[in-house]
Amino acid sequence: MNKQLIKRISFSLLSVLVTLLGTFLITFSHAVAQEVTFDWDYINVNIDVQNNGDMLVNETQKYVFKSDYSNQRYRYIPLDKVDEIKDVTVQENNQIIPSETGIKNNQFWISWQHKLKPPETHTFVLKYRVVGGLHIDNENTQVYWKAIFADRKAPIQSAKVRVQLPEILSGKVQDFQNFGIPATSRQVNPKTFEFVANQPIPPQQELEVQVTFPSAILNIPQPNWQQRNNLFHLGFFVMYFVIIAFVIVSIINDRKCPQCQKLTLKRNYEILVPATTSFEGKQIVTHHCQNCLYHNEFEEVIPVISESRSSGGGGGGGGGGGGG
Repeated sequence: MNKQLIKRISFSLLSVLVTLLGTFLITFSHAVAQEVTFDWDYINVNIDVQNNGDMLVNETQKYVFKSDYSNQRYRYIPLDKVDEIKDVTVQENNQIIPSETGIKNNQFWISWQHKLKPPETHTFVLKYRVVGGLHIDNENTQVYWKAIFADRKAPIQSAKVRVQLPEILSGKVQDFQNFGIPATSRQVNPKTFEFVANQPIPPQQELEVQVTFPSAILNIPQPNWQQRNNLFHLGFFVMYFVIIAFVIVSIINDRKCPQCQKLTLKRNYEILVPATTSFEGKQIVTHHCQNCLYHNEFEEVIPVISESRSSGGGGGGGGGGGGG
């Protein structure tokens, strides 16, 4: 009897140990699989604005690989505040290497592969043309661009962004500033502006730059995405005023007596059964005119209370996205 008890206890302890060991191995394997074994030594971005409003973007990214990692690189850019991205090339050691592009979920994707035998570094130069990337209103035009993207798994040790404007805009810039990670901004010359991050940029942080100049100088039309947004906002305001007019008419009709046509009708409501999110309610409605003494009383159904949810969004410049 004692031997059987000892065997049962030993078997139970062995089962517990095997379970704990299995859980540890799974957790450890998952942690290793998720470990990021690279970072960026630097990302430098040059934005060269053309006379037609296009932006020629040049991103130089230096990767530092410390141990084995995927040899598949990627970069994606949201398309919500640009008309088009084209003329894409990826270079390493001044040689163009094969790359693929595509659009998915309103994002422009660039992907490429390379040989990898860590520890080693790779410096890639991404070049692309942004069509319709400027923000234009009646008075001002802005280069407003998230040059250092936030969606990353690894930090960037240093970053620099340079915006170069056409000669026609030399000395015409009204303002330049940056957002996101703290950075030092300076005017290099009358048409060139530089923004340097003050510290390493951790994942999920970005550097956004903004340079403002008068719209009349380049005199280019608003990009298509901005025109669509303007039409949407116009439609929203039209709908808003229609609703206001409807409310005013309804208030007038509610006050209008059906007998003497004067705006002296008073309505009173007495709830008999409150409505809920599941069941209708009941109330007594009384109409009484203070001019002709018209009087009417009736029972009315209160509709089921509906549950609603709302959400909000943000603004800012174009660009951004992610890479790895």
